[in-house]
This record gives sequence, structure tokens and C-alpha cells, in this order.
Amino acid sequence: MRMMAILLALLLGAVPAMAQTVRTTVKPESGVVLGQHVRVLVDVLFEGDMQRPPRVSLPEMPGAQILRYETQATTMNERIDGKAYVGQRFEFALYPRRGGTLEIPAPRVTVLDRAGEETGRVSGAPTKIEVTVPAGVDPSKPVVATRELTLDQRWQPAPTTAFKAGDALVRTITRQASDIPGMAMLDLAFPAPQGARVYVEPPQTDDRIERGDLTGRRTDRVTYVFERGGSFPIDAVAQPWWDLEGGRLRQAGGQGVTVSVTAVATLPPPGERLGLWLYVATTAAGALALIWWAWPRFRAAHAARRARWQASEPKAFRDLQAACRRGDARTVYRAFAVWRQRTASPLPATFAEEVEAALFAGAPWTTEQAHAFAVRLEQLRTARRDLPAQPILPPLNPAR
Repeated sequence: MRMMAILLALLLGAVPAMAQTVRTTVKPESGVVLGQHVRVLVDVLFEGDMQRPPRVSLPEMPGAQILRYETQATTMNERIDGKAYVGQRFEFALYPRRGGTLEIPAPRVTVLDRAGEETGRVSGAPTKIEVTVPAGVDPSKPVVATRELTLDQRWQPAPTTAFKAGDALVRTITRQASDIPGMAMLDLAFPAPQGARVYVEPPQTDDRIERGDLTGRRTDRVTYVFERGGSFPIDAVAQPWWDLEGGRLRQAGGQGVTVSVTAVATLPPPGERLGLWLYVATTAAGALALIWWAWPRFRAAHAARRARWQASEPKAFRDLQAACRRGDARTVYRAFAVWRQRTASPLPATFAEEVEAALFAGAPWTTEQAHAFAVRLEQLRTARRDLPAQPILPPLNPAR
């Protein structure tokens, strides 16, 4: 009997202590507006000793976007009811996408032993926040609420350049905001002026975290190719945003321009009564004019082919495969979103849910999972390409 008691005590001593406290706090606690960055802090505390930092995740929630950036958790030491506790604080970024009362799901905690093996699971408690939609803000579109937002617009070459038919103009717009990820910024519209073609490249985001402060950066690049001579008005662009410090709706914009394009000149045919010397001179001038005329078109055709390739579905799928080889969930999610927009047929929801769970809900994501994800998409894409074409006309003698 004594031996059994000793064995039982040893077994109980070998089992890691479960988390004693799971605490959720939000900052700011009140006065949250639509689109504002809300810090969700999850504290996991163990009585006496923490054998290994736990894994913590927040489930997806309707009406908001939850992100966790690749930052280290903060170690904590506290005394509760006279007892010493040690643990870690995990931080999530929440962005409300609708007004009213939002319930933040209970955090999920996986407790690990010293070897990294799972020994138990603990859940916290849900938390509610009140979200206000400021006056003048359209809640049907992505709303940016921040302390500072800038928009920088550049042209290459300058819009005042002497353009000829077939030339191209590249417009680059860079937006930067504090506490807002690049993917949360508004998708800008680039309508094509009559007589010109517009090729929009996939947006590039570059989010950076320094000492816990997030700076979101998004770059949009569009190419205008002018097919004929004339005057081409290019619309301005605008990014509305709510100024948290000023408490008012503001707008960052890039001015529109009007581009003048000259039609390519053509040479008249030589006169029948011109002398031989004039004919030779005219022929040489014609050859030079042909080269002068064809070169900008060759450059424009090359730029157009490249732009079409950049905006094509095969290019988007190749970028998605490259992102899967790197294995980063955020890069895979961006590439998958671009490819899904260019795919003619709808995709099963399971593909988007798998990547979103890893990016927004803290689900595990490995390079092997990314590779398997790319293989399944390739199989689906091949199967759809090999489907027999549907008949355009009905049968001549339909069955009764």
C-alpha cells in the first residue's frame, strides 16, 4: 500500500501543472471606431513554474479580422492571492469590420511539457467590445482608422513628357499607415481612358513591426498604354481614413492628370516625276521613318504583352506555387487571393478556409502543408482544364 502511494505521488509530480489563469484584456477598452486597431492581450499564468510556453490561438469571429504577427510573447511574473505565478502574454490585432457589439471568442490554450508534448487544453472567457461607426463613414467599404496615413504618387515618365502613340505611362501609388496592415487598405479603381489600355499589377504589401508598433505599407502599380493620338484624362485616386487623434474623416489622394499623345506621322509616296537622287533620298528617309515608327510600337507591344502576362491567371498560379514553396502563410494567402480573382470557375471554400485559419486564427502551418496545398490546387486546375467542352447548340433531335 505504501509503495502504491509512492508511485502515485511520483506520477502526479511528473504531470505538468495546468494553466491556472487565462486572462483576456483589450486596449482600448472603450471608444473603439470601425476599422481601428484593437490590441487583444491574452495572459496565461501558471502557479509556481511554467515548464514550457503554451500555444495560444483565437478562433475566427464574424464582423472582424484577427491577426497575430510573428512576435515573441512577453514573460510575466505576478502574485495572486499571495501565490507566485509565472506565464506569458500573447498579443493579437483585431480590426472591426462592422459596428455594434462584437464578441471576441474565448482564447484556446494548449499546455505543453518540457519536451514540447501536449498535456492539456484550457479555454479563457469571451470578451465583448462596442464598435462605433463615425458619421460620414461608409461601413460597406474597408474603413481605415489610424493616427496617420500618407499617400505618395509617382509617374514614370513624367506626365508632361511628349508621348507618341504606342508609348506607356507607369503610375505607382504607395500608401502607409500606422497600426493598419496593408491588406486592410482600400482597393483603388483605375478606369481606362477611351483609346488607352490599363494593366493593373497585383498590389504589394510590406508590413513592419518595430518594438510592437505596426506600420502597414501597400504599393499599387498600373500601366497606361496609349493606342492613338489625342488627349487622355486620367482620374485621381483617393483613400478615405478616420483620424483617431483629430476625430474626423480625412482623405489622402493622388491627383489626376491629362496626357497629350501625338499620332505617329506617315510619309507620303514619292512623286512620279522626281529625279533618281530625290527617289533615293526619299527611300532612305522612308526606311528611317519606318524604324522610328515601328520602334515605339515594338516597345508598347512588349510592354502590353508583359502587362497581360502579369495580369493573367497562369502568372498568378505560378506566383502561388512559388509562395507555397517558401511556405509563409501570409505570402500564400496573398498569392491565393490574386489567383482566385483571375480564375473563371468558383473554388471550393475549403481552400480559402485552410489558409485563413493559419493566418488569422493561429492554426498550424508548415512547409509540407503549403506544398500539399499547391499540389491539390494543381490537381483541381488540371481536372477543370481537361473537362470536355460544353456544346453550344442543343441537339437537333432531342429525346422526348
